[in-house]
Amino acid sequence: RLPVRFNYNNRYFKDTWEGLPTDGYTAWMQRMIDDPRIHVSLGVDFFDESQPFNKRALAEAGVPVVYTGPVDRYFDYALGELKWRTVDFKEVRYEESDHFGCPVMNYSDADVPFTRAIEFKNFNPEREEVGGEASGEADFVPGKSVKAGETVVWQEYSRAATRDDEPYYPVNTDADKALYARYAELAAAEPRTVFGGRLGTYSYYDMHNVIDMALRAYESQVAPLLK
Repeated sequence: RLPVRFNYNNRYFKDTWEGLPTDGYTAWMQRMIDDPRIHVSLGVDFFDESQPFNKRALAEAGVPVVYTGPVDRYFDYALGELKWRTVDFKEVRYEESDHFGCPVMNYSDADVPFTRAIEFKNFNPEREEVGGEASGEADFVPGKSVKAGETVVWQEYSRAATRDDEPYYPVNTDADKALYARYAELAAAEPRTVFGGRLGTYSYYDMHNVIDMALRAYESQVAPLLK
């Protein structure tokens, strides 16, 4: 899925238009859930029956559920485990205002253990350093804020996921596709659960695909359950 070019076009996509939310994805998400009818609970295990909003309790109560976790986990791996890849992140700080000169640097070298590195400030190069901190960078990076004249890079290390990891990407071998097709049949038999996202549908999506999929799923699957 990665483009190969023999020119100096360094764009990742071929789309006519590209963009990011003006204030970043964090602010975009915060505004979507900024409603008194929405309650967010973190650190809650959907499969932990000691907490009230668990899978069994919601099913017995007939509550509609949008599930975006691993589809094999939802069914307690009844048909076997799908293969996933996960990503480990390492934060590196440089005492310089700009390290790469671009938001993302990809590495295909066999002797480099990480696949890419992200320099957050270059997603929004129009933001200037204000008052001793780089404006906007603290939105992207957890922990301590970013000093003026400093830049933050996150390196991404890809590896096979275990049950204890957070899965990011479906592996999508022929065997996994066949196994997912069987899980999809089970998912279709769950009348009040909508499976979505990369993990719920065992598919790779770019962000614009995810947004489109979510809007369509709401109209065709979620809205009818709320009537």
